[in-house]
Amino acid sequence: MTVKPFLLLVPLALCVLSCEGGLDVPGGAGPGEAIAQAHWLELPETSATDGLDFFSRSCSIDGKALRNYSYYWDYTNRVSRWVAYPLCGVYLGNSGRSEAWGYDPFLPASKQSNVSGGFRKGDNNWYDRGLQLPSADRTANGELNATTFYSTNITPQDSGFAGGVWATLEGKIRVWAAKSDTLYVVSGCVSDGATHYVYDRSDNKVTVPAAYFKAVLRYSKDITQGDRGFMAAAFWYNHDSYPNYFSKSESMSVKDLEEKLGYKLFVNLDEVVGVNVANSIKSEKPSLVNWWWQ
Repeated sequence: MTVKPFLLLVPLALCVLSCEGGLDVPGGAGPGEAIAQAHWLELPETSATDGLDFFSRSCSIDGKALRNYSYYWDYTNRVSRWVAYPLCGVYLGNSGRSEAWGYDPFLPASKQSNVSGGFRKGDNNWYDRGLQLPSADRTANGELNATTFYSTNITPQDSGFAGGVWATLEGKIRVWAAKSDTLYVVSGCVSDGATHYVYDRSDNKVTVPAAYFKAVLRYSKDITQGDRGFMAAAFWYNHDSYPNYFSKSESMSVKDLEEKLGYKLFVNLDEVVGVNVANSIKSEKPSLVNWWWQ
């Protein structure tokens, strides 16, 4: 398979500040592209030959146009391989949960899942509607929050997992974001090796992921932490054998997660800080860095 990473073509000095001080990079992308053309730091690698499509969703907050989140849609399994997004204070507010479960307007209904009434039982058990980008990460206004309930952001999740260690990790990520200028987040699932499925409300089969993961890239202009202001951490959970409690022992380096996934995360970081520094940031073991666990 030939993988074509999209590259950041501007030096660090030309990056602009956004997300209340976080690094951002100029770039844009339209929906339904095989290869992501955006240059945002949260984005993983994409390929022209894997049959998946890249989508990017924008939003408006207090009259300002911002990116919301991006996702990599798997038509066969009817789940997004990953959802990637920036997280900082501008996206947070008091909207609460819209519960606006529905179709994603970027895709024909026949190409996604009907999640409006919850998943129906498949070959194994009942599963919840799990949001890859949590509703609580997009509460600046109701319209923004409603986009987290589109079917392309939803996967079948074991209820104990969704309400347990996964929910705890989601809360930790919001705490880390509050102590950062920007936290760049990738939330994803693994369909390779999956053995179970559910049905949606239109009788389409939806794959129950075999595993879930999250990777975070922290940026702060206070360079006393990390390298050039960057730090990174990653987590992987098997869907059928997850721990009961969140622990730093479950953390891993982004490099280790990349090896498990078989593709690159935070692909544009190389061009921001250089390949060697990016490798160092992504190779650091977060369990040994006190900042994550304070």
